[in-house]
Amino acid sequence: MLEEREIVKIFLGILLLLAMHTVAIVIIYALGLVLDKIYSFDGYLALIIWTVGAGGFFIWQLLYVTPTCMFLYQQRRREIMNGVIVGAVLTALFNGGIFVFLLGR
Repeated sequence: MLEEREIVKIFLGILLLLAMHTVAIVIIYALGLVLDKIYSFDGYLALIIWTVGAGGFFIWQLLYVTPTCMFLYQQRRREIMNGVIVGAVLTALFNGGIFVFLLGR
C-alpha cells in the first residue's frame, strides 16, 4: 500500500510534468508567432506550427520526459519519476483520444 509521502511525491511529479508542459506550450506558441512574423504574410504559418505542435505533443513530450526520468532515476527519486511517467501517459492518452475524436468526425 502506498504511504501518504509516496502519494505526495507522485503528485509532485505530475505537477513537475505540468510545469514542463506549460513551458513547451509557451515555446510552441512563441515559435509560431516569431516564424509567422519573419516568413509569412498571410498568418497561416503560425496556425500550421500550432497544429503540428498540438497534434504531435505526445512526441514532443518525449524530448523532455525521457531526460527528466533518467535524471530522477539517477538521483534515486523514484516516486517523483513515477509521477512524471503517470502524467506523460495521461497526456498521451488524452492527446490520442482527441486525435481519434477529430479523425472520426
